[in-house]
Amino acid sequence: MSSATKYEFKSKVVEKKPCLISMEVEIEPSQTDIELKSVYESIQQTAKVSGFRTGKVPMDIIKRNYPDVAKEQLIENMVKKTVFSALEKENFAPIDMPVITNIEYEFGQTLKYSFKAECQPEVKVKDYKDIKIKKEKYKVTDANINKNLDVLLDRNAKLIVSKTGEVKKDSFVIVSYEGFCDGKAIEKIKAKEHMIDLGAENTLKGFKDGLKGAKKGDTKDIEIEYPKDYLNKELAGKKVVFKTTIEEIKEKELPELNDDFAKDMGLENLDDLKKKIRESLENEETRRQNGEVEKQIIEHLLDKNKFDVPESIVLQQKRYLIKRMSDYMKSQGANEEFIAKQVEASDKKYGEEAEKNVRLSYILNGICVDEKIEVGDKELDDEKQKMLDSNPTRKEDVENYFKENKANIAASLKEEKIFKFLVDNAKISESEKDMPVK
Repeated sequence: MSSATKYEFKSKVVEKKPCLISMEVEIEPSQTDIELKSVYESIQQTAKVSGFRTGKVPMDIIKRNYPDVAKEQLIENMVKKTVFSALEKENFAPIDMPVITNIEYEFGQTLKYSFKAECQPEVKVKDYKDIKIKKEKYKVTDANINKNLDVLLDRNAKLIVSKTGEVKKDSFVIVSYEGFCDGKAIEKIKAKEHMIDLGAENTLKGFKDGLKGAKKGDTKDIEIEYPKDYLNKELAGKKVVFKTTIEEIKEKELPELNDDFAKDMGLENLDDLKKKIRESLENEETRRQNGEVEKQIIEHLLDKNKFDVPESIVLQQKRYLIKRMSDYMKSQGANEEFIAKQVEASDKKYGEEAEKNVRLSYILNGICVDEKIEVGDKELDDEKQKMLDSNPTRKEDVENYFKENKANIAASLKEEKIFKFLVDNAKISESEKDMPVK
């Protein structure tokens, strides 16, 4: 019988949701027996049995030697030839292969199986025009520029031997130490001439308090109690005594803020440096404003457009988010046990975030369809030219990158066009105040 033959079967819907359907299918022996005959004939063509040529093994021997193979092949064939027909009866277009469960079959009996399938949601996006947005603009002030100049001076400071010879709250202290826990030395906690920046936020408080006021040559016993969730399991929850010797005390010496300093930064003079800082802050502020506007648009769209999305796609997105978090934590030195605990604790949060991400993608695609927003070849060519202009010596690399990532680039450009459309059609109220100094 032809592989295109359609068999008669009974099917019923067990559960139906906007993106999910669960069904049960039954196929009578009169239909499975037809397919079984075809399956055995197919096995006969390739079966190898001692004493017989390939393709010439008698059918009774085939049935005696290959019942399990025939049964498995029969089930596979019958499911393939009926599952999509069952979905077609319900006018349900699956986005992927249905998941088959609960198969029941013995030779001569009715074949029964259940399955679940998912489809794309029907999306009609609502309320995406005239979105009310509050845009708060920060004006760059001289105080912001001066703060950035202070940071630049600090970054270009030189370390010199302390003029007072005494450890202060912002000193750089060069120490040698050994660590002890319950009176026993910890081999891994040992250092010679290690520099500690007491002004740094991540410096342990015990060192900040214990070294303050010390002088070169002093010895100090500094006790550190590590938190129970500390990344290093060997130290987590333990008290460690650092027997510390102060080898040297240093402090920062800032350069003078003048035209020479600006020239060292690659600029003509101090005024030019201030101008560049202002431009940088204004560009950063523009990005912040755009990000805030986009965030408000997304929140509005998600709030006004609630619908079911395929669970399998949400799960795929959730796995991506968790992997991204895990990879980042690994890069920061976290161990597998700590990462596993964080994943477990964040499971619900990432599930909710994944659902929103997937729903948003459907919303944006719906807007694209409604407003006929597309990315043409000219826009792609213009984007490639921008990259070529920015990388004039890497033409081949840019060409290869575009060839390999054309679909992703087009998707990114389309998203930019969607948000531009949404902003252009939004109702934006603006307010302005001085940028906070931070």
